[in-house]
Amino acid sequence: MICLANPVISKIKDISVDNSEVASYVGVAVKTLLLIAVVFISAVVTWKMRYATPMTAIVTAIMGFLTVLAIVIKPLWADVLAPAYAILEGMFLASVSMLFAMKYPGIVFNALMLTFGIAISAAFIYAKGYVKVDSKFIKVVFLATIGIAVTYLLEFILSFFGIRFMPLHQNGIIGIGFSLFVVGVATLNLFVDYEHINQSVKEGLPKTYEWYCAFGLVVTLVWLYVEILSLLRKLR
Repeated sequence: MICLANPVISKIKDISVDNSEVASYVGVAVKTLLLIAVVFISAVVTWKMRYATPMTAIVTAIMGFLTVLAIVIKPLWADVLAPAYAILEGMFLASVSMLFAMKYPGIVFNALMLTFGIAISAAFIYAKGYVKVDSKFIKVVFLATIGIAVTYLLEFILSFFGIRFMPLHQNGIIGIGFSLFVVGVATLNLFVDYEHINQSVKEGLPKTYEWYCAFGLVVTLVWLYVEILSLLRKLR
């Protein structure tokens, strides 16, 4: 979510805090698990109450995006807005997962296992230092992420004129290759998130900033899960 030497970190670390009230790895881990739990509970309730519909997916996607923008602009609002984001994403994921599950039984469970498997593997690889997350690494990942976002945005705009990039959504070489690329970029973003958490703790940022770190990791996990769903659909 935040690159090395990011002005947001520079600004926040100037805040005077007591040494006992600084961000910690345990604090970030606990808050990340709490947000994941909220996403899961929200998804289950949405699914069980039959609120998982295409309209729910659209509305919660828009509201979730606006929440993300608000948190990125004001990171210290994350302690209040991150749980709200988790609720919205739970509803969104339930709606999207329902659509996939109706056509491809078992795909949701497989996507969940792959998502958490990748996240845990990436954490292990990062902790062992097998991947060096420096400014060049972050820049490349950032540019790739922006490229994907622009592609999705352009297709969304063109869809109003009846134009879609069909090869990207089909189960051919282009479609599967594109999904593999996006899943790969989402995975690389996990390394950036882990580095962000590591840097935040080392910089001694305020404890409330743990929510922002946890929020960033959950955003990436949600994105990774959705892209894995898409990939598995194409492989089916």
